[in-house]
Amino acid sequence: MVCLSATAVFPAFAQTDGLDQVVEKAQNIQIKSNDTSFDEVLGTARAVGDVEIEYGDVVIRCQEAEFQQSSGKIYARDNVTVYKDGTVFSGEEIIYDTTTGEMTATDLRSGLYPLFYQANDLAVPTDSSDVIEMNEAFFTTHDSSNPNFRIRAKRMKIFPGDKVTMKGVKFYAGETPIFWFPYLSQPLDDELGYYFVPGYSTPWGAFLLNQYGFMIGDHTLAQAHLDYRTERGIAGGIEFKSERFRGKENFGRLNLYFASDDSPQESYSGRARTEPIDSDRYRVNFQHRVYLPGPEKSTLYLDIDINKLSDQYFYEDFFPAEYRTDPQPDNILNLVKRNPWGTISLLGRFQLNDFFQTDERLPELAIDFIRTPLADTGFFYNGYTTAGILEEKLGDQGRANLIEQQTLNQSYLDGLDAGTYTLRNGSLVDADGTVLEEDFDPDTRRSVVDGITQALEPRGYTRFDTYHEVLYPGSIGGWLNVVPRAGVGYTNYSSIDDPDIDSFDRTIAHAGVETSMKFSKQYPNVVNSTLGIDGLMHVFQPYVNYSLVSTDEIGSRFTPIDRLTPTTRLRPIDLPLYTPTDDIRDWQIARIGAQNRLLTRRNGGTHNWLSLNTYFDSYIDDPEFNRDFSNLFNEIQWSPLPWLSARVDSQVPVFGEEMDFTEINSSVYFMPTDWFQFGVGYYELNDHPYFRNSDLISLSTYTRLSDQWGFSTVHRFEADDSTLEIQQYQLHRDLASWTASIGGIIRDNRSGDDEYGVLFSLTLKAFPKVSVPVDFEPGGGQ
Repeated sequence: MVCLSATAVFPAFAQTDGLDQVVEKAQNIQIKSNDTSFDEVLGTARAVGDVEIEYGDVVIRCQEAEFQQSSGKIYARDNVTVYKDGTVFSGEEIIYDTTTGEMTATDLRSGLYPLFYQANDLAVPTDSSDVIEMNEAFFTTHDSSNPNFRIRAKRMKIFPGDKVTMKGVKFYAGETPIFWFPYLSQPLDDELGYYFVPGYSTPWGAFLLNQYGFMIGDHTLAQAHLDYRTERGIAGGIEFKSERFRGKENFGRLNLYFASDDSPQESYSGRARTEPIDSDRYRVNFQHRVYLPGPEKSTLYLDIDINKLSDQYFYEDFFPAEYRTDPQPDNILNLVKRNPWGTISLLGRFQLNDFFQTDERLPELAIDFIRTPLADTGFFYNGYTTAGILEEKLGDQGRANLIEQQTLNQSYLDGLDAGTYTLRNGSLVDADGTVLEEDFDPDTRRSVVDGITQALEPRGYTRFDTYHEVLYPGSIGGWLNVVPRAGVGYTNYSSIDDPDIDSFDRTIAHAGVETSMKFSKQYPNVVNSTLGIDGLMHVFQPYVNYSLVSTDEIGSRFTPIDRLTPTTRLRPIDLPLYTPTDDIRDWQIARIGAQNRLLTRRNGGTHNWLSLNTYFDSYIDDPEFNRDFSNLFNEIQWSPLPWLSARVDSQVPVFGEEMDFTEINSSVYFMPTDWFQFGVGYYELNDHPYFRNSDLISLSTYTRLSDQWGFSTVHRFEADDSTLEIQQYQLHRDLASWTASIGGIIRDNRSGDDEYGVLFSLTLKAFPKVSVPVDFEPGGGQ
């Protein structure tokens, strides 16, 4: 083995004054081989047999090599391997330029995780560019000498950490070509490529949902959809996502989708619809944020959220997952200016879909002040001021239903007045003695008709509302934290749609105080590795939040728009957080509670091992009902180990109030072995005045049968009416670079006809992607 440095190889050049950059770099080259020779006249060195060349952090191994000092290039041949910047390059012939760092090669093989590629001709990154260029190349993410998929391109460029661009592209499954594209730009992530979902469900029949993602330039991700459902027909569209807002679902999105529906009159649950629905159905969704003046981020921006649907049932029939989370999408334009002290916004909300009930703001100006110190006084200020034109518009179907109820009840009352109908034992009967309705109370029905008449009348007004509050945080004795607060508000209503109601004012006075204290005790000797305990510290924090509101009463004839809606939770008692502006009433409430926490040491920090928050409201003046106390709330979170956790949120009627409903929401996650895990959930709601009872039990499991096989289940059972709502079973198989799943779903919609579904998924572990979520529900993957 011969080992030479460039100084030894080129002694004459090495001793010459005024060496250029090439010669200086050449002096750092080390050459090892079985036989090395050099020509001082030509300035070349040749090495043969087990050649190893080192230059900085670059190592070249081959069987034959030549270095030319004049060009600074190394020519390596015969089973060449180059180690550069943590990447390995292999080929039959590679030329490395020591001056620029550029590498060109023929029949080269290498990898840039998650890619493995091979090319007949390649140029790798230089000092001035990190782009890898290849001709007649193929790449794969399957780290095997015989990959089960690959992509071949006539010309390809790899931009590390960004994307791959290709021309003349063929997709291969094994050795079989399956797709061809003239040009393709593919980011190095999992959102692009081909994605398909085959399956069967009762509402859709057999279906195949297809998606292909591609880049438009380097700024927009496009995902094209072409779907077929045997019960619905063909549908498709395209969705655009801005790379600037990647990861933000509410900005930079345009979604266009059209369906030629073969069964528009059939609902997702199987029931026939009475109102006519056009077979041409669609959605147009546009969410974006425009920075002003742009294009850079600024504190002045316009938020756009536009959602136009063909009908009120479109989401339910084609995108049921979206329907469950957002059945009536909003339409707003909101101009926002952010400041250190708060925000100024100009909001426009409008009824773009006339089948949805909407409270319009045309427009509403809002100035919100965050909690801000008032110089060095110790006082803090927060508040808001709004001014807007509000109007509540009924949806077409809601208006039609109200008119139908009004007409029916009025006909009963008219018939009763005319003697056509009579009351017999509390029932309404016609002249033939046929019972039309049981338990018919004329006074109640007249109230119903009056209420519907009022609901059908235009509801709108101009509102100016302002509220300002001062707080003074402090402590007493260094252990009792006290935050007194006081605020005043004023509201003016004008241009009211009801001609019988004149403009009027309302004033609000609010006072309150929040107190808390904290005690702690350490138990350093409490250690239990089984339960993840390495010493304990108990933190006990009792608190009381008292709130008093005095305001003017609004007449019953006035219909508020921002009003209270039924809920199982307690209302906010800090007035700036109270959103039903038109439904503020007198109240005097004390929220009393205590928080307990058990903390332990873990991974060099503090871990919340167990927490319990217990609280209730004491009503001195109840704004909604005639209560003295609310339910008793308990929020428990237990996280002892990474593979075991539990949570229980509950409220129970311990004080004997009339509204003595019970709500329990609990869940447990447990992984007892490395091959089995399960989760159990339970939700109970009983005797609530507005919501129906529920005893819902859910169970999900995953069993690892082997290194390649797994089995998962999902069940949801409503014990209140003994309905097994969902059954889902899936078998999973790991196929090297792919994961395959097949399974089925049975859903009881309580419509008499169960819904059945067959699911199949094939997921590539790295792009391009063909996949479906394991917990897929029809419509959830679009």
